[in-house]
Amino acid sequence: MSDRTSATGRDGRTTDTRQRVVATALRLFVTKGFSATSLKDIADELGITKAALYYHFPAKADLARSIFQPFIDDVDDLLDRLDGRGESPREILSAYIDVLLPHRAALAAMLRDPGAAADLDLTDVSGRWLARLGALLETDDATPEARMRTTVAIGGATRALMLPEVEDPSARDAAVRAAVAALESR
Repeated sequence: MSDRTSATGRDGRTTDTRQRVVATALRLFVTKGFSATSLKDIADELGITKAALYYHFPAKADLARSIFQPFIDDVDDLLDRLDGRGESPREILSAYIDVLLPHRAALAAMLRDPGAAADLDLTDVSGRWLARLGALLETDDATPEARMRTTVAIGGATRALMLPEVEDPSARDAAVRAAVAALESR
């Protein structure tokens, strides 16, 4: 087997082409938006036919799921692990940012095209995350103001991931400190 031979995925399709399709689609979703990116755009960018693209992803929604599902699964897994552990707000927000960092491009695509997020049922997912994170970060007697601060802390930490400097550990720590500060000024 030559090193140019592709590995085969569970469904029998070659994984290198699938990976190239996913990487190209994600780049186009970030730059053009999900709604404005067609399967033809992706195929043209890759220099393959639409039929070849359909072989790997029968619909645009299937392609989107392959991009966003690992992101969703990782955040859900984190929230499951944190549930009932009594971690500090700093530990919770730090773990949240750490889980999101590898998925920055998918997050950017979601934020770039909120309408597409609704089409892909990602709006429900983000609402579920906000509720679960809020429950982990708030006290039982949270006032409306405290809930607003919690939402600002989570939203600010999430948006900070779009800044290129967040890859620097000191900038990442600054984002965590800022989010915690929003919570502590209750």
